[in-house]
Amino acid sequence: MQPPVIPFRISAGWQDSNVNEMLRVLLQGMQELLDDNLVGVYLRGSLALGDFDPATSDVDFLAATQIPVTDAALAALVDFHNRLAKFPNPYANELEGAYIDLEGLRRFQPGQPYPTLYRGEGLQVTRHQSNWVLERWTVREHGLTLLGPDPQQLIDPIPAERLRAAVSLRLRDWADWCSQVDDPAWQLPLSHKAYVIETMCRVLYTLANGEICSKPHAVAWALSTLPEPWRSLVERSQCWRTDTLTTPDDPLIAEVRRFLLWVTAQGA
Repeated sequence: MQPPVIPFRISAGWQDSNVNEMLRVLLQGMQELLDDNLVGVYLRGSLALGDFDPATSDVDFLAATQIPVTDAALAALVDFHNRLAKFPNPYANELEGAYIDLEGLRRFQPGQPYPTLYRGEGLQVTRHQSNWVLERWTVREHGLTLLGPDPQQLIDPIPAERLRAAVSLRLRDWADWCSQVDDPAWQLPLSHKAYVIETMCRVLYTLANGEICSKPHAVAWALSTLPEPWRSLVERSQCWRTDTLTTPDDPLIAEVRRFLLWVTAQGA
């Protein structure tokens, strides 16, 4: 029996049959491989927050299991996701998610290992850091249920101050990257700079409001809130979101670095 069409809460009522197809195949594979160990499957990220953009968004999920995934099940899931990445669907290689057991899902503990999938990569066991506090909050407060109980039954409430603390910890990584001026990532196309700027808008929004919002919502908030010159930089960056060819020049890289340093100072 096929799962039902997912009732996306996407701006302007937009729906994508490719996303629905991808989720049906994903959920069916999970059910076959995990059987009774699969408790729930939830959408997070832009699909959950209601600002999915077919041009730039990925498909984020979280699978809750009764107990940790066994070695045998992990090997089967790795093979499944490798095959899934070759599926004839534009989102086949645009999945991000994790398999977390109920005990680990209930309350975040830093550094715990979980089978995790990142965009364009294979499934592998990864130690989760503070950003997964944010992911739990999104699933608990806004997650779309594909299978299982209401996620609020599985995840303890996460107070605003814990969100702010998690964001501040993540800013340390951004500050470290800012100091690595020779990192090749600084030479990535303009779309990457737009991603960085939008992520910083989300960080600032969380620090100010104690909750998480989508990138478009954070950008709109930043445009009405940030001082110059940062407001103008955010505004200009919106033209770069789909530019995967243009390499930024040195003055622009320096400008983005200054913005990053300013944001990290806000979270200190």
